[in-house]
Amino acid sequence: MSGLWLDPYRLLFLLLGAGIAILWRRRRVPAGRLLPATLAFAGLAVLSTPALAYLSLGTLEWRYPPTESRPDDAQAIVVLGAGMVPPDGTRLHAELNADSLFRCLHAAAVYHRGKPCPVVVCGGRIAPGPSTPPLAQLMREFLRDQAVRGEDLLVEDQSRTTHENARACRKLLQERRITKVVLVTEATHMFRALRCFRKQGIAAVPSACHHRATAFEWSLGDFLPSAGAVQNHERTFHEWLGSAWYWMRGYL
Repeated sequence: MSGLWLDPYRLLFLLLGAGIAILWRRRRVPAGRLLPATLAFAGLAVLSTPALAYLSLGTLEWRYPPTESRPDDAQAIVVLGAGMVPPDGTRLHAELNADSLFRCLHAAAVYHRGKPCPVVVCGGRIAPGPSTPPLAQLMREFLRDQAVRGEDLLVEDQSRTTHENARACRKLLQERRITKVVLVTEATHMFRALRCFRKQGIAAVPSACHHRATAFEWSLGDFLPSAGAVQNHERTFHEWLGSAWYWMRGYL
């Protein structure tokens, strides 16, 4: 229980709330000036509540429950890259970020659920510079370490957005007469990604990973401010706004 109060974000949040409450009580600041700060704090309180972030994530994730099964008629697996950490003064080589690792690990698990099949890794060059390889190349190397056969790995290393992923994969799959695939990406990203692929005429079966809203536990921590909750709200807003933009552009 004591650990709940050791979170720096939570402590600063509560101190800020206490400070605003004191200002209202003493009325040393005009109400017209204090009200905007209070409303901003109230908005931050909403975004900082894990219970509300759980519901927010659920609007994207609950339609794609966790599964590692693979339909017998699926001809290939497509795994979408998320990002990487480029080399710098201390990091000698580029590395997959956490989201890309989750996706690749899930793709490897799906691959080993059935007979060997092609695995398409998608992701172009994210960071500039000759020392930074395309994301798909890092994904291929990682999947080979997960016992995915090298001859089954197909690289699509030109795309940089979800729409470009789908469009580039369509060409690659058509060349190999592949019509049905298992699509692997994070649960929060699956709504937009799946519709992009189906818009391109690809029969895609969703296989989502890294769910963040699988089970809700009624505990005090779920109603105390958390920086993680703000991050989860940001993920949700990003995907819904991105989906709206894609819909207006005709990508979905």
